[in-house]
Amino acid sequence: MNVLFDFSNKRYVVTGASSGIGRKVAEELAAAGAELLVIARRLPELETLQTEYPRQVTVAAVDVTDFTAVEQHIARFVLNKGQIDGSVHAAGILFFTPLRAFNFAQARQMMDVSYWAGVNLLQLVTKKKFAASKTSHVQFSSVSAYRGQKGLSAYSATKAAMQAGIRAIAQEIADKGHRVNTISPGLIGTTMTEGTLQEDKLADEYLLGTGKTEDVVGMVLFLLSDRANWITGADYVVDGGYLA
Repeated sequence: MNVLFDFSNKRYVVTGASSGIGRKVAEELAAAGAELLVIARRLPELETLQTEYPRQVTVAAVDVTDFTAVEQHIARFVLNKGQIDGSVHAAGILFFTPLRAFNFAQARQMMDVSYWAGVNLLQLVTKKKFAASKTSHVQFSSVSAYRGQKGLSAYSATKAAMQAGIRAIAQEIADKGHRVNTISPGLIGTTMTEGTLQEDKLADEYLLGTGKTEDVVGMVLFLLSDRANWITGADYVVDGGYLA
């Protein structure tokens, strides 16, 4: 049985849309009829997506930590397309930061891209001038927020911060008609995990095997949809049984 979503006449902002989960989210939202502002640093990959969905995809080749540029692109998108119905913050980076060789610059960069850029995005897309009357937003945590792994202390802390921060923000924006949730994926085969996590023996700990991007996107679309109207401030683990 297939589950189909219809996001016609809906508008979303998707970060990290050049690859990985963010790219798959953008593809499936566009295929379901949504209009998108896709944000990432790599312009060629965004342009490929725009070529596939020329009427629905607007490209913004900027760094998510450039808050001024992100706001300018959102303002232009709203002016041209209409107010925003939601967002997906999928931008993220991963560095190993073992305690004996802890790299504070890399740790700060992970927090800047995943957490602070996510907070900035939520602040923008829930502003009255940019947001529709009811919106839904998804940001990405990780199973690393629940279970430690050698060398990933900074990454785990960043992803735990996502969950804690989003729970508080959900309370702030609910009375304005806005929802926000996090998703904690397990090991997904993406360019970010190639040559890092996939070299470990983690795959043996997944009851259903390691995942693909499409294994996570279904939960994203559900949380964005009207069928999730009574859900906010929650985290959803999609991990193939890793934490079981």
